[in-house]
Amino acid sequence: MVFMHRLMRLVQALALGLLCGALALSACGGGNTAGTPARAARQVLTLPDVGTTDLATLDPAHGQDANSQIVFSMLYSGLVRVDKDLHVMPDQATWSISPDKKVYTFTLRPHIRFADGTALTASTYVYNWTRILRPETAAAQAPLLMRNIVGADEVAAGEAQTLSGVKVVSEQVLQVTLKQPAPYFLAELANPLFFPLNQAVIGQDGAKDWVGRVAGSGVGTGPFLLKQWERNIRMVFVPNPYYYGSKTALTEVDMFFVSDATTAFKTYRANQGDLVWGLAPEDQALVKKSPGFVRTALLQTSALFFDTTRPPFNNVAVRKAFAYATDRVGLVHDQFDDSVEVAKTILPPGMPGYQPGYAGLSFDKKMARSMLQLAYPNLADLPPITFAYPSSQMMPDVASALQRMWQSTLNVQVTVRPVEEVAYKDAIARHEAQLGLVQWTADFVDPYDFLAKPLLSSSGGNGGYWSNRDFEHAIGLAESHTGEERIGLYQQAEHIAIEDVGWLPLYHQTMAAIIPARVHGVTVNGNGLYFGDWSDVYLNQKGTG
Repeated sequence: MVFMHRLMRLVQALALGLLCGALALSACGGGNTAGTPARAARQVLTLPDVGTTDLATLDPAHGQDANSQIVFSMLYSGLVRVDKDLHVMPDQATWSISPDKKVYTFTLRPHIRFADGTALTASTYVYNWTRILRPETAAAQAPLLMRNIVGADEVAAGEAQTLSGVKVVSEQVLQVTLKQPAPYFLAELANPLFFPLNQAVIGQDGAKDWVGRVAGSGVGTGPFLLKQWERNIRMVFVPNPYYYGSKTALTEVDMFFVSDATTAFKTYRANQGDLVWGLAPEDQALVKKSPGFVRTALLQTSALFFDTTRPPFNNVAVRKAFAYATDRVGLVHDQFDDSVEVAKTILPPGMPGYQPGYAGLSFDKKMARSMLQLAYPNLADLPPITFAYPSSQMMPDVASALQRMWQSTLNVQVTVRPVEEVAYKDAIARHEAQLGLVQWTADFVDPYDFLAKPLLSSSGGNGGYWSNRDFEHAIGLAESHTGEERIGLYQQAEHIAIEDVGWLPLYHQTMAAIIPARVHGVTVNGNGLYFGDWSDVYLNQKGTG
């Protein structure tokens, strides 16, 4: 009996001690357990959309820029998505692939709804993918990204009204048939172009004026819906009550437009935003050692192309002379303060097949002069050379630096001509660009997007009309293989393109941001700002990390 009384007193003492300890922790840490930051009571993320005064559209068929992509990640979702490391993962569906690799069968999650409660079914995808291919939608990327789906060419040409390669097996099962195996098909589906829109919102005919009345509507299946759109000022997003995935802890996202990167940085330092991204090189130099600073290479390559159909660049020795005369390391250091990455390869960091140890055609004055001498022993015979570039994609100082390199190393005169972007695209289409700049950004995470799409002789992105039989053969072989063997064949193709100077890569663009520790679940990857499905994004109390 005495033993029992002692035992009870011991249990009571332990319980009292635990209670006091819990109260002490609560008093000192705002209710959080040791080592765990306390969440802020107000879960409203204030987010700048840097580099624009507004969005031109909310239609993924048209907006493929970084500013639009942030909004698309909130409003829309699709069959698949990519994780932080750019790997494809299921989202709305799981899938199986036929033995011949041409038929993909997608099984949708149950109970997927748009933000107004409208049910999403397999028929939704048939409608949407047909809509973006129709000529009246004028989605420039759709015929290119969807060309391998059976019937896509016919819809894009206005010869068919329904995409025959996309069929409804049942309300929950969608079947897609390809013309030929495409190992990159699932990666393509992570592009917002393939994300479904609510037909009840955009109209039976897919009218274009729905964007103006989208606020408050259930246009997408993403984690948020658009509550308010003050044109040229801000957008306000609130959680989608019908979202099928894990819910976000945020009660609101206030996104404000700021056209200038330096202004965005000043706004952040004035505590008018929870994070900032798209930092200018001069601002990066100020904060690159600060807590929360992050910089990552984007899936983007800026490169030179040469008109290989006419002198002097129809001679590979001249192209190599310009390659060897280009000091990319000096260019990146002097003109960008090392805020971009030197590109020795066409494939950027983060892209499968990227080869960080590949040297390419490195800067070599002696080799440059030797190559030019081989092609033109008498420099007086060298035709006039003009370097044209889109003024929106290259600063004049960078173009002038390239001009000085070529003139000092090769002793040739190069005229530099900046061109407005639309006029520049027209000049390329008319085959008027002798030496030009291309800024290629990934539409999806696969080497096919960076090698085949811009450099096959049949590609519309091949501004220099470069053609190489060995390159085409390697690309063809890659598409008939899988896994590491496929990636190895792409690497072989890339070597050919670099050594034959189909492109001369200059630099890989980067994304720099300051994301303080109190902003949880946001990071930067090759696509830019990464929020995942937003379920892991929340704010901690200031000062708690």
